[in-house]
Amino acid sequence: MLSFETLKALVRGGCQIAILAFLLYCVLKFLRRTRAYRILAGVVAVLFALYGGARIFGFDELGWLFEQIAPAIPVAFIVLFQPELRRMFAEIGTSRRGTRGAAGQSDAAGVVSTLVDAVGALAQKRIGAILAIEREESLEPFSTGGRRLDAPVNAELLLTIFYPGTSLHDGGVILRGGTIAWAGCVFPLGAVDEDRRAFGTRHRAAIGLSERTDALVVVVSEETGTVSIAYHGELVRGVNALSLADALRASVEAGVAARAEAAAAAAAPAAETPLESPEPAPAPAAAPAPAETAPAADDPVARAIGRIKEGA
Repeated sequence: MLSFETLKALVRGGCQIAILAFLLYCVLKFLRRTRAYRILAGVVAVLFALYGGARIFGFDELGWLFEQIAPAIPVAFIVLFQPELRRMFAEIGTSRRGTRGAAGQSDAAGVVSTLVDAVGALAQKRIGAILAIEREESLEPFSTGGRRLDAPVNAELLLTIFYPGTSLHDGGVILRGGTIAWAGCVFPLGAVDEDRRAFGTRHRAAIGLSERTDALVVVVSEETGTVSIAYHGELVRGVNALSLADALRASVEAGVAARAEAAAAAAAPAAETPLESPEPAPAPAAAPAPAETAPAADDPVARAIGRIKEGA
Protein backbone atom coordinates (compact mmCIF):
# COMPACT_ATOMS: atom_id res chain seq x y z
CA MET A 1 0.00 0.00 0.00
CA LEU A 2 1.28 3.44 -0.91
CA SER A 3 2.28 5.70 1.91
CA PHE A 4 0.76 9.13 2.35
CA GLU A 5 3.99 10.86 1.32
CA THR A 6 4.27 8.77 -1.85
CA LEU A 7 0.64 9.45 -2.74
CA LYS A 8 1.12 13.17 -2.14
CA ALA A 9 4.21 13.17 -4.38
CA LEU A 10 2.29 11.40 -7.17
CA VAL A 11 -0.60 13.85 -6.94
CA ARG A 12 1.79 16.80 -6.94
CA GLY A 13 3.62 15.46 -9.98
CA GLY A 14 0.37 14.75 -11.81
CA CYS A 15 -0.92 18.27 -11.12
CA GLN A 16 2.30 19.83 -12.41
CA ILE A 17 2.18 17.76 -15.60
CA ALA A 18 -1.49 18.68 -16.15
CA ILE A 19 -0.80 22.41 -15.63
CA LEU A 20 2.19 22.41 -17.99
CA ALA A 21 0.25 20.43 -20.60
CA PHE A 22 -2.66 22.85 -20.40
CA LEU A 23 -0.38 25.90 -20.74
CA LEU A 24 1.41 24.34 -23.71
CA TYR A 25 -1.97 23.51 -25.29
CA CYS A 26 -3.16 27.12 -24.86
CA VAL A 27 0.03 28.53 -26.40
CA LEU A 28 -0.10 26.15 -29.39
CA LYS A 29 -3.81 26.80 -29.88
CA PHE A 30 -3.19 30.55 -29.97
CA LEU A 31 -0.15 30.31 -32.27
CA ARG A 32 -2.05 28.04 -34.65
CA ARG A 33 -4.19 31.04 -35.65
CA THR A 34 -1.08 32.89 -36.85
CA ARG A 35 1.65 32.32 -39.39
CA ALA A 36 4.09 32.05 -36.46
CA TYR A 37 2.86 28.48 -35.96
CA ARG A 38 4.26 27.43 -39.34
CA ILE A 39 7.56 29.13 -38.57
CA LEU A 40 7.70 27.46 -35.16
CA ALA A 41 6.91 24.03 -36.62
CA GLY A 42 9.58 24.48 -39.28
CA VAL A 43 12.27 25.66 -36.84
CA VAL A 44 11.56 22.84 -34.37
CA ALA A 45 11.63 20.23 -37.16
CA VAL A 46 14.97 21.53 -38.47
CA LEU A 47 16.54 21.61 -35.00
CA PHE A 48 15.38 18.09 -34.17
CA ALA A 49 16.58 16.79 -37.54
CA LEU A 50 20.03 18.35 -37.12
CA TYR A 51 20.44 17.21 -33.53
CA GLY A 52 19.17 13.70 -34.32
CA GLY A 53 21.50 13.47 -37.30
CA ALA A 54 24.43 14.57 -35.17
CA ARG A 55 23.67 11.88 -32.57
CA ILE A 56 23.05 9.11 -35.09
CA PHE A 57 26.12 9.75 -37.25
CA GLY A 58 28.42 10.55 -34.35
CA PHE A 59 29.07 14.21 -35.13
CA ASP A 60 30.40 14.93 -31.64
CA GLU A 61 31.38 18.53 -32.30
CA LEU A 62 27.99 19.37 -33.79
CA GLY A 63 26.24 17.63 -30.88
CA TRP A 64 28.35 19.55 -28.40
CA LEU A 65 27.48 22.81 -30.15
CA PHE A 66 23.75 22.06 -29.89
CA GLU A 67 24.11 21.23 -26.21
CA GLN A 68 25.83 24.57 -25.60
CA ILE A 69 23.21 26.67 -27.39
CA ALA A 70 20.21 24.68 -26.11
CA PRO A 71 19.69 26.91 -23.02
CA ALA A 72 19.43 29.97 -25.29
CA ILE A 73 16.77 28.47 -27.58
CA PRO A 74 13.78 29.33 -25.31
CA VAL A 75 14.99 32.93 -25.09
CA ALA A 76 15.34 33.04 -28.89
CA PHE A 77 11.76 31.78 -29.29
CA ILE A 78 10.49 34.46 -26.89
CA VAL A 79 12.25 37.17 -28.89
CA LEU A 80 11.13 35.74 -32.24
CA PHE A 81 7.47 35.36 -31.26
CA GLN A 82 7.27 38.38 -28.96
CA PRO A 83 4.35 40.06 -30.83
CA GLU A 84 2.28 36.86 -30.74
CA LEU A 85 3.01 36.24 -27.05
CA ARG A 86 2.14 39.84 -26.18
CA ARG A 87 -1.23 39.51 -27.95
CA MET A 88 -1.86 36.20 -26.20
CA PHE A 89 -1.32 37.68 -22.74
CA ALA A 90 -3.40 40.72 -23.68
CA GLU A 91 -6.30 38.37 -24.48
CA ILE A 92 -6.18 36.60 -21.10
CA GLY A 93 -9.38 37.34 -19.25
CA THR A 94 -11.13 38.54 -22.40
CA SER A 95 -13.72 36.13 -23.73
CA ARG A 96 -13.96 35.96 -27.49
CA ARG A 97 -16.63 33.31 -27.66
CA GLY A 98 -19.34 35.92 -28.01
CA THR A 99 -17.81 37.31 -31.18
CA ARG A 100 -17.19 33.87 -32.69
CA GLY A 101 -20.65 32.68 -31.78
CA ALA A 102 -22.28 35.71 -33.41
CA ALA A 103 -20.13 35.21 -36.50
CA GLY A 104 -21.05 31.54 -36.69
CA GLN A 105 -24.76 32.32 -36.48
CA SER A 106 -24.66 35.18 -38.94
CA ASP A 107 -26.56 34.90 -42.18
CA ALA A 108 -23.79 34.51 -44.77
CA ALA A 109 -26.12 35.50 -47.60
CA GLY A 110 -27.11 38.70 -45.81
CA VAL A 111 -23.49 39.58 -45.10
CA VAL A 112 -22.52 39.03 -48.74
CA SER A 113 -25.46 41.13 -49.97
CA THR A 114 -24.53 43.97 -47.60
CA LEU A 115 -20.88 43.88 -48.68
CA VAL A 116 -21.79 43.90 -52.37
CA ASP A 117 -24.06 46.90 -51.82
CA ALA A 118 -21.37 48.72 -49.83
CA VAL A 119 -18.63 48.04 -52.40
CA GLY A 120 -20.96 49.08 -55.22
CA ALA A 121 -21.73 52.37 -53.48
CA LEU A 122 -18.04 53.01 -52.79
CA ALA A 123 -17.18 52.30 -56.43
CA GLN A 124 -19.98 54.52 -57.73
CA LYS A 125 -18.79 57.43 -55.57
CA ARG A 126 -15.12 56.63 -56.27
CA ILE A 127 -14.25 56.33 -52.61
CA GLY A 128 -11.07 54.34 -52.08
CA ALA A 129 -11.44 51.31 -49.81
CA ILE A 130 -9.75 48.06 -48.82
CA LEU A 131 -11.61 45.27 -47.02
CA ALA A 132 -10.05 41.99 -45.83
CA ILE A 133 -12.35 39.02 -45.21
CA GLU A 134 -10.92 36.69 -42.58
CA ARG A 135 -11.11 32.97 -43.32
CA GLU A 136 -9.17 30.26 -41.43
CA GLU A 137 -6.05 32.26 -40.58
CA SER A 138 -6.56 35.01 -38.02
CA LEU A 139 -5.97 38.56 -39.28
CA GLU A 140 -5.51 39.93 -35.78
CA PRO A 141 -1.71 40.19 -36.20
CA PHE A 142 -2.41 42.72 -38.99
CA SER A 143 -4.78 44.88 -36.92
CA THR A 144 -1.86 46.99 -35.68
CA GLY A 145 -2.72 50.68 -35.76
CA GLY A 146 -6.41 49.96 -36.24
CA ARG A 147 -9.39 50.48 -33.99
CA ARG A 148 -11.43 47.56 -32.67
CA LEU A 149 -15.11 47.94 -33.58
CA ASP A 150 -16.82 44.52 -33.44
CA ALA A 151 -19.82 46.12 -35.14
CA PRO A 152 -22.32 44.28 -37.35
CA VAL A 153 -21.59 44.52 -41.08
CA ASN A 154 -23.45 47.59 -42.29
CA ALA A 155 -23.18 49.35 -45.65
CA GLU A 156 -23.68 52.83 -44.17
CA LEU A 157 -20.98 52.22 -41.56
CA LEU A 158 -18.51 51.08 -44.20
CA LEU A 159 -19.26 54.17 -46.30
CA THR A 160 -18.67 56.36 -43.24
CA ILE A 161 -15.39 54.62 -42.38
CA PHE A 162 -13.93 55.13 -45.87
CA TYR A 163 -15.38 58.60 -46.49
CA PRO A 164 -12.48 61.00 -47.20
CA GLY A 165 -11.59 63.10 -44.20
CA THR A 166 -12.56 60.61 -41.52
CA SER A 167 -9.83 59.37 -39.18
CA LEU A 168 -10.03 55.76 -40.43
CA HIS A 169 -10.46 56.23 -44.18
CA ASP A 170 -6.81 55.62 -45.12
CA GLY A 171 -6.62 52.25 -43.38
CA GLY A 172 -8.07 48.83 -44.12
CA VAL A 173 -11.08 47.07 -42.61
CA ILE A 174 -10.95 43.51 -41.29
CA LEU A 175 -14.22 41.58 -41.52
CA ARG A 176 -14.72 38.53 -39.32
CA GLY A 177 -17.90 36.64 -40.20
CA GLY A 178 -20.81 39.03 -39.71
CA THR A 179 -18.82 41.75 -37.94
CA ILE A 180 -16.52 44.64 -38.79
CA ALA A 181 -13.78 43.60 -36.40
CA TRP A 182 -11.18 46.35 -36.99
CA ALA A 183 -10.93 49.55 -39.02
CA GLY A 184 -8.02 51.80 -39.89
CA CYS A 185 -5.52 48.92 -40.06
CA VAL A 186 -2.18 49.20 -41.83
CA PHE A 187 -1.58 46.18 -44.06
CA PRO A 188 1.87 45.09 -45.32
CA LEU A 189 2.74 46.13 -48.86
CA GLY A 190 3.47 43.58 -51.56
CA ALA A 191 6.82 43.54 -53.33
CA VAL A 192 7.20 45.92 -56.29
CA ASP A 193 8.03 44.33 -59.62
CA GLU A 194 7.49 45.28 -63.26
CA ASP A 195 3.85 44.13 -63.27
CA ARG A 196 2.98 46.04 -60.09
CA ARG A 197 4.60 49.41 -60.67
CA ALA A 198 1.31 50.94 -61.79
CA PHE A 199 -0.52 49.80 -58.63
CA GLY A 200 -1.36 52.26 -55.89
CA THR A 201 -0.76 51.80 -52.18
CA ARG A 202 -4.14 50.15 -51.53
CA HIS A 203 -3.66 47.59 -54.29
CA ARG A 204 -0.13 46.79 -53.10
CA ALA A 205 -1.42 46.44 -49.54
CA ALA A 206 -4.13 44.06 -50.74
CA ILE A 207 -1.53 41.94 -52.53
CA GLY A 208 0.80 42.03 -49.53
CA LEU A 209 -1.87 40.84 -47.08
CA SER A 210 -3.09 38.13 -49.46
CA GLU A 211 0.48 36.86 -49.84
CA ARG A 212 0.80 36.39 -46.10
CA THR A 213 -2.65 35.00 -45.24
CA ASP A 214 -5.57 33.11 -46.78
CA ALA A 215 -7.78 36.22 -46.65
CA LEU A 216 -9.77 37.54 -49.60
CA VAL A 217 -9.07 41.26 -49.99
CA VAL A 218 -11.41 43.62 -51.85
CA VAL A 219 -10.07 46.95 -53.16
CA VAL A 220 -11.94 49.93 -54.58
CA SER A 221 -9.90 52.43 -56.59
CA GLU A 222 -10.56 56.06 -55.71
CA GLU A 223 -9.31 57.16 -59.14
CA THR A 224 -11.44 54.95 -61.39
CA GLY A 225 -13.95 53.29 -59.07
CA THR A 226 -12.75 49.90 -60.31
CA VAL A 227 -13.28 46.95 -57.96
CA SER A 228 -10.44 44.44 -57.59
CA ILE A 229 -9.89 41.36 -55.45
CA ALA A 230 -6.60 39.93 -54.21
CA TYR A 231 -6.10 36.32 -53.18
CA HIS A 232 -2.85 34.45 -52.50
CA GLY A 233 -0.79 37.26 -54.00
CA GLU A 234 -2.81 37.54 -57.22
CA LEU A 235 -4.85 40.61 -58.10
CA VAL A 236 -7.93 40.40 -60.33
CA ARG A 237 -9.21 43.78 -61.57
CA GLY A 238 -12.52 44.91 -63.01
CA VAL A 239 -14.73 42.60 -60.94
CA ASN A 240 -18.47 43.09 -61.41
CA ALA A 241 -21.16 42.74 -58.73
CA LEU A 242 -22.14 39.14 -59.59
CA SER A 243 -18.55 37.92 -59.64
CA LEU A 244 -17.79 39.80 -56.41
CA ALA A 245 -20.80 38.18 -54.72
CA ASP A 246 -19.60 34.75 -55.85
CA ALA A 247 -16.11 35.24 -54.39
CA LEU A 248 -17.42 36.84 -51.18
CA ARG A 249 -19.93 34.05 -50.65
CA ALA A 250 -17.21 31.40 -50.87
CA SER A 251 -14.92 33.37 -48.54
CA VAL A 252 -17.55 34.23 -45.88
CA GLU A 253 -18.92 30.67 -45.81
CA ALA A 254 -15.39 29.26 -45.44
CA GLY A 255 -14.68 31.65 -42.57
CA VAL A 256 -17.95 30.81 -40.78
CA ALA A 257 -17.23 27.08 -41.14
CA ALA A 258 -13.70 27.49 -39.76
CA ARG A 259 -14.96 29.43 -36.72
CA ALA A 260 -17.71 26.88 -36.08
CA GLU A 261 -15.06 24.14 -36.13
CA ALA A 262 -12.88 26.09 -33.69
CA ALA A 263 -15.84 26.69 -31.36
CA ALA A 264 -16.74 22.99 -31.43
CA ALA A 265 -13.14 22.03 -30.60
CA ALA A 266 -13.05 24.52 -27.72
CA ALA A 267 -16.29 23.10 -26.32
CA ALA A 268 -15.03 19.50 -26.43
CA PRO A 269 -15.22 17.54 -23.13
CA ALA A 270 -12.38 18.31 -20.74
CA ALA A 271 -11.71 14.57 -20.40
CA GLU A 272 -9.95 14.55 -23.74
CA THR A 273 -6.19 14.78 -23.64
CA PRO A 274 -5.35 18.43 -24.40
CA LEU A 275 -2.37 17.68 -26.59
CA GLU A 276 -4.27 15.25 -28.79
CA SER A 277 -5.89 17.81 -31.03
CA PRO A 278 -8.43 16.41 -33.52
CA GLU A 279 -7.11 18.75 -36.14
CA PRO A 280 -3.92 17.73 -37.93
CA ALA A 281 -1.03 20.11 -37.41
CA PRO A 282 0.36 21.87 -40.48
CA ALA A 283 3.23 20.01 -42.14
CA PRO A 284 6.61 21.30 -40.95
CA ALA A 285 7.71 21.60 -44.57
CA ALA A 286 5.17 24.38 -45.21
CA ALA A 287 7.14 27.35 -46.46
CA PRO A 288 6.65 30.56 -44.49
CA ALA A 289 7.70 32.75 -47.40
CA PRO A 290 4.70 34.73 -48.67
CA ALA A 291 5.55 34.27 -52.33
CA GLU A 292 5.34 30.48 -52.06
CA THR A 293 1.77 30.27 -50.72
CA ALA A 294 -0.82 28.83 -53.08
CA PRO A 295 -4.51 27.99 -52.79
CA ALA A 296 -5.52 24.36 -52.43
CA ALA A 297 -7.09 22.59 -55.39
CA ASP A 298 -10.45 22.29 -53.61
CA ASP A 299 -10.45 25.90 -52.38
CA PRO A 300 -13.93 27.39 -53.09
CA VAL A 301 -12.53 30.94 -53.24
CA ALA A 302 -9.91 29.89 -55.81
CA ARG A 303 -12.66 28.27 -57.88
CA ALA A 304 -14.75 31.44 -57.69
CA ILE A 305 -11.78 33.55 -58.85
CA GLY A 306 -11.18 31.05 -61.64
CA ARG A 307 -14.74 31.61 -62.84
CA ILE A 308 -14.16 35.37 -62.76
CA LYS A 309 -11.06 34.98 -64.96
CA GLU A 310 -12.90 32.75 -67.40
CA GLY A 311 -15.66 35.32 -67.75
CA ALA A 312 -13.25 38.23 -68.20
